[in-house]
Parts: sequence; C-alpha cells; structure tokens
Amino acid sequence: MIEASLLDHLRNSAYRWAEQATIPADVVERLVAERLFKLFVPTWFGGRQSSLLEAVNLYADLARADGSIGWLVQIGAGGGFFVPSFSREIAEQLFAPEHSVIAGSGYTSGIARRVRGGYRVQGTWRYASGAQYASIFTVNARLADDGSIRAFAFDRSQVRITPDWHAFGMRATSSWTFEVHDVFVPEERSFVVGEHRWEPPLSVYQTPFLLFALSSMGAVAFGLGLAFFEEAAILFEGNPSRLDVLRIHEAQATAAWREFIALVAQISSHPPTDESIEMHRSRLAHLLNLLRQSVLDALPYCGMAVADEHTRLSRILRDFLVIWQHELLRPSRAVIPIMS
Repeated sequence: MIEASLLDHLRNSAYRWAEQATIPADVVERLVAERLFKLFVPTWFGGRQSSLLEAVNLYADLARADGSIGWLVQIGAGGGFFVPSFSREIAEQLFAPEHSVIAGSGYTSGIARRVRGGYRVQGTWRYASGAQYASIFTVNARLADDGSIRAFAFDRSQVRITPDWHAFGMRATSSWTFEVHDVFVPEERSFVVGEHRWEPPLSVYQTPFLLFALSSMGAVAFGLGLAFFEEAAILFEGNPSRLDVLRIHEAQATAAWREFIALVAQISSHPPTDESIEMHRSRLAHLLNLLRQSVLDALPYCGMAVADEHTRLSRILRDFLVIWQHELLRPSRAVIPIMS
C-alpha cells in the first residue's frame, strides 16, 4: 500500500520533527498526496477504499518508521469510519476535499442543547491528535434534555485550539486541546457512532467500532514494539549474549503480531456478531499485553543506550510507552485469553 522508499524517507528524516510539536508541512503534504488520511473513504470521494487488514499492516509499517507518523495516519484515516454516519451529500462535503482530515476526541466532555434545525454545543476536549492540520473536528457531547450522547462535526474555523501537548513521547502528534462555545451544529452534521444513514460498499463500515479502534491503535503499538527490537539488535550486534536474550523477547512479540494480524484478517473478512465482539476484544487485548510485556522484559538488557534521549532506541521506547496511556490500550482491559 505504500512505497518502501517513503518508509525509508520517514525513518531517516524523523529526527527533523521527533522533538518538535508538529510535523513539517512538506511531510503533511506527502501524506495527503498519498491519500493516507483517506484509507476508509470511497474512491468516488477520492479515497483509497481500503480494508481494515490493509490499513492495520500500513499503520504498523509507518510506526516502525516513526511513531508520530504512524499514530497520526491511524487517527486521521480512522475518521473515514464515520462516512456512512452522514448522508451521502454531507459525507461528500466533509470527506471529498483533498486536504480533508478529521481530528477529535472520544471523550464526552461537552454539552449539547436541541434547538430548531440542530443543536448548540459547548465544551472542551483534549488530545485531538492531528490538530495541527485537521480540517474537521469531531466530538462527543451529552444532550442536556435526556442525557444521551451524540457526536458532532465542526469545521476548523468553529473551534479554538490550544497547543498544549507536552508529552515525553509522540511529541510531534499535535495532540492539542480544542473548545467550542455555544456553536450551532445542524442536524445533518450530528451523528451516533455506529449508526448508518447509507451503506457505501466498504466492508470496514460493518466492523464494530470497538474492534476497529483497538485493531488500529494496536497496530501502531506493534509497529513501535517491533521497531524497538530491530533498533536494539543494531546497537548490540557485537554483543552476542545480550543479543540472544533480546531475540527471545523479540520472538515473543513477533509471534503475538502474527496472531494479531490473523485475528484482524478474520475480523476484516467476517464482521463479528454481537455475541462474539467481546471474545475478539479479549483476544486482541491479550496479544497487545504480550507485546507490551515483551518490550518491558527486554529493557534491562538494553543498558544505558535506552536512557539516552538522543538515541533512536530511546525515542521509540518513549513513543511506545505513551501509547499505552490511551484508555483503550490500558493493560487493565486485558483478560485471560479465550483459547480455541
């Protein structure tokens, strides 16, 4: 889905933005030109119309090159999941423009009031990755009259952005806070996640959102985890005893990745039933927990190289650790795996 030359370029150029708050404009333009933010957008809207399996492999490849890029593409492309949540006409307005990219928040930290023709919304949402260049911001808000939750899509001009992301990893993801104050949103630009107003012929839209999100974020985690072992092997090539130990843990992570991909392939080709969603979620979470533990167990054998913030190994680790702070990936969600 992506040229090896681009992956090499991102890997070799990541030092340019690794410690910055944003990625360079020329890199954004390259991602836009490759339509990487439109993986789940129909071809007639200018999208790539990809499957979940194709996207997950791509996210992992990008994260192996650079964590921030992998995360940003995963977040931006993930917005395409909402294409059928709008009417076809509104979806075309939102997703067809060449530079259309969605950022947003899944937290319900806003309030909406029903008014004639739509809603008036106010609230503040944090961690909108890709806020640097996003054209659309989506949010969840609670309705004041009945307490139910709806999602809303704002134009960039309607939101106020605060550049307040100061994490020790994933630094270039522009995961900033944004807010709106009593902004009117017409009915046609509000939606409920998972509900469809029409049915574009993309299988990914039939995937339960929980599994879609967990597969997508998990792919970035796996990409970074595998990159960690690759970089460690380069650093300790002349130390066979240490390298042998690292390769034991790498083999565990690689085995988990292979099973993860096999499970995503199953989810992608045969959307789970309501009864099987939890089984698939449990298995994905277990495999991610195996990945996390493999990296953590390998850390003591990496010496001080991993503590030097100027090394690529340290940057990969910091990006890897920050990812696990996302609620969906927290190990506490993992349960004992369901064995076949």
